[in-house]
Amino acid sequence: MATRTIPQRFHTLDALRGIAAVAVMLFHGGADAPLVTARGYLAADLFFALSGFVLAHAYQQRLRDGLSPLAFFKARLIRIYPLFLLGAVIGYLLWPGSLLVLLMVPTPSPGGMLFSNNVPLWSLLFELIANLGWALFAVRLRLPVLLVMAALFAALFFPAVIAAGHADLGAFWASALPGLARTFFSFTLGLILFRLFERGGNLQFNTARGWLLLPLLLAILIPATSDQALADIATLCLALPLIVWLGARWQVKGRALADRIGGISFPLYCIHAPILALGRGSGEAVALLSAGLILAALLLDRYYDRPLQARLKALRQTPCRESAALA
Repeated sequence: MATRTIPQRFHTLDALRGIAAVAVMLFHGGADAPLVTARGYLAADLFFALSGFVLAHAYQQRLRDGLSPLAFFKARLIRIYPLFLLGAVIGYLLWPGSLLVLLMVPTPSPGGMLFSNNVPLWSLLFELIANLGWALFAVRLRLPVLLVMAALFAALFFPAVIAAGHADLGAFWASALPGLARTFFSFTLGLILFRLFERGGNLQFNTARGWLLLPLLLAILIPATSDQALADIATLCLALPLIVWLGARWQVKGRALADRIGGISFPLYCIHAPILALGRGSGEAVALLSAGLILAALLLDRYYDRPLQARLKALRQTPCRESAALA
């Protein structure tokens, strides 16, 4: 059955986010992982596209109606920083390095990694930059302009993909600029997809077909290819946008399960890399750590992230209530 009401939540996209986080974890497990996802790094691009789509759904009209970019950025920082900080602390305790990581500041070591003791954190910093850039400059842009912007970001990013032989760029200082272009490209695709979704009347279908997108995503991220660079570009331009589009259209049944799968995504993404590194060289250790990390992510979502987000949201709203009372 189709519905044109504006959705409050995209349950299929939530489930896809959880599967993508598992794929990233398995990618960082390398050959020792129980399931090798040779192209799991492309899950980060799915996150960027989902960020563009979901933030446009949640904030586009509010920003146009007068919400300040600063207020938007504070909301994004509150959403991202608590789990970012937890991941940074775990990374520092296990693999000591620069304390700047605790402040979301990359390690000042040209030629090295931006966040050497918790590698995936680079993408959260770049996503925040993309979020702020959108709120400041692009929230009112028309669809044709967004298409031109996506083409420009592609022109900056894809030559670096060809040169490197893959799209796994952004974690090192040497690839930081292509990594920014990578982030902005997929984020802009997410914005474009939401504009098209709006033009289609927010049409959705309540269907179990949405669950098929989860194994499809894994099928895309598992195999290595003979021409990795071209395969990555095709995935970025075609396969991942199609998955986001179908995920937005197909609202799965069993939404509680979809939301639970989605709930592990952010905690798992933030904490897995430094912990999984402890098991390098042992398939059994990596498998046990992977299972433990998924359980830990479930617990962090329920007992750390959700309660903390509710508390922080209440604190943000308190001054507004007090001002209204004084008025």
